[in-house]
Amino acid sequence: MSGPTNRGEAEQGLYPSCGHVYNGDNVRSSGRLPFMIPAATEVFKSDERFRPGMHVFVNRAYEAFKLSKHTHDAIEISYVTEGTGFQYMNDATLQVKQGDIFLLPMGTAHVYRPPSPAKVGSLGVINCVFRPEALRQWPDFPPAGSALHQVLYEPHTMERPWFHLYDKDSAFADLFYNLLSEYRQRQPGYEVVVHSLFSQLIALLHRHSVMTGSYERRSPKIEDALQYIKHHCFEDITLKQVAEHSFLSVSHLQRLLKQATGSSFTSYVQHLRVKTCCELLKTTSKTVQQIANTVGYHDMKHFHELFRHKTGMTPQEYRKNDKALSGEGE
Repeated sequence: MSGPTNRGEAEQGLYPSCGHVYNGDNVRSSGRLPFMIPAATEVFKSDERFRPGMHVFVNRAYEAFKLSKHTHDAIEISYVTEGTGFQYMNDATLQVKQGDIFLLPMGTAHVYRPPSPAKVGSLGVINCVFRPEALRQWPDFPPAGSALHQVLYEPHTMERPWFHLYDKDSAFADLFYNLLSEYRQRQPGYEVVVHSLFSQLIALLHRHSVMTGSYERRSPKIEDALQYIKHHCFEDITLKQVAEHSFLSVSHLQRLLKQATGSSFTSYVQHLRVKTCCELLKTTSKTVQQIANTVGYHDMKHFHELFRHKTGMTPQEYRKNDKALSGEGE
């Protein structure tokens, strides 16, 4: 497949390109930072990108340094077709290479970067962006409890709110290239073919996650530290306090936490608190302020900003949406 004529830029007029990690070996964290730290997050709106009657959008991009860190109001699956580089997702930094596949739920802040300014355009990515409506043809798929179901419908409950696979056997390569070709060429009936290929993609992602997925083994000390954080996360807990409990240095604990959760200590505590907030919003009639206070937040402005950042909606919207899905809404 041929890429854009201007490498280093996304295709003209198309979406800029934009992990829960099931195989720890597939994630390659780097101790060396790339050339440029991503700038502040932008929100890319998808309404004008989708063609009439379609819920799937496909493009190819060659990564540079112009695009800032951003989120989408749609779901994205990206496939690294060539080169190496980095992907920033929320506060995690991952090394990426040809064959990496990422599924990012709505609201995930991310950006790809080539390894250096001298290699702008060397990192190629095919993006398949889709609306939630594209999944409604399968009300029971992916099955509840699966990795794919969690990242699509409950990303706020995950320590790492994304999904990652490595295509070591090139099982996905033809599928992504066929998606791109059909979407670009617009031959008669291409809409049906694109949605059919998209269906195959979702099914294969689920299959591979089941067949190859396994959590990275953790040391007893980091397991103990994670349990301690979970039991005390509603308190004014500090990283030093956890390190002393686990007989680890602060710097070593920071590294182990990053490897185990993909997050910093502060972000992980926030994740646990917001996850509990979501459960309380669904299962109790407590007010938002009562729930915020329960998990350790007393500055309501900060709480609302954090909750929206983590879930993509306000606490009131989250509660209303859950009632509507359970049939309790108006």
